Amino acid sequence: MESILGNTRKADIVFYSSGRIDITSHIAKQLHLSRGDVLDIMSENGELYLYVRYRSPTGGRHEACVLPSNRQGKHFRASSKRLCSAILDVSGVTDKARLCVGEPKESQYHGTLLPIITKLLL
Repeated sequence: MESILGNTRKADIVFYSSGRIDITSHIAKQLHLSRGDVLDIMSENGELYLYVRYRSPTGGRHEACVLPSNRQGKHFRASSKRLCSAILDVSGVTDKARLCVGEPKESQYHGTLLPIITKLLL
């Protein structure tokens, strides 16, 4: 016998080769995201961490700036070809990386850090 559903875990964040990044409401809540926040990914000891680099910058255009996907939803979308390319390379895929995040960590300098699990593609 074989299960039809297989893995039922939904991805927390999806990186596309086009540069689009889809962020679920679960991640948005943990990072306290709001319109205009700028995301970044840092690497430390082989681990990748998602965090908010700037909180709603007041001027200029920024790469990886988050915007709500729709008016009623609490999920966000960002755009960064460089971040997507880096994640796709690490994940070993070419078109789309559907990933989960681990338990949040607090950093004195960067606030909340969410470890990105690149070993398990959904």
